[in-house]
Amino acid sequence: MKLVAVLLLAFTTGGAPANQAPGADGSCQASTTVRTTGPSEPGVSSVVPGPWYINADRSIWVAVPEAGWVAGGKLYSGGVEVPGRKTYWVRPAGSQLQIAARRLDASAPAAAAHIPCCYTAGFQIVSLFFPTDGCWEVRASAGRKELRFITKVRREFAH
Repeated sequence: MKLVAVLLLAFTTGGAPANQAPGADGSCQASTTVRTTGPSEPGVSSVVPGPWYINADRSIWVAVPEAGWVAGGKLYSGGVEVPGRKTYWVRPAGSQLQIAARRLDASAPAAAAHIPCCYTAGFQIVSLFFPTDGCWEVRASAGRKELRFITKVRREFAH
């Protein structure tokens, strides 16, 4: 049976650094994305060009979902329902991905990441759950590598 790492993500609700804080008008000053094709890997389907958040040495990547970041959601992982939406990450092969997030513009419950174990290649599927819409800072690490970005999360889709 595969082990599953579930990280509850909680930060204090303090602000971001001054150059990344939400704007005075309440807007979210999101980090810049890069439109490029994801790195190729043997045995892994190629990822279409899309907006990515990528760290400086290009060792950690996260694809911005087609509909953008949306609060809420649920999906199934190994037959178990988990909160969040499917996201595609790239990290150094064999390293353990860790993700933490905090809302910058208001208090919010903890965000969560469901990170299944045992991906030996560089790619990693993650269920990322934002409990509310708003301006969020996401920090990811794998080994000694780090990625930090700020993004706008929209309200959950109405069904």
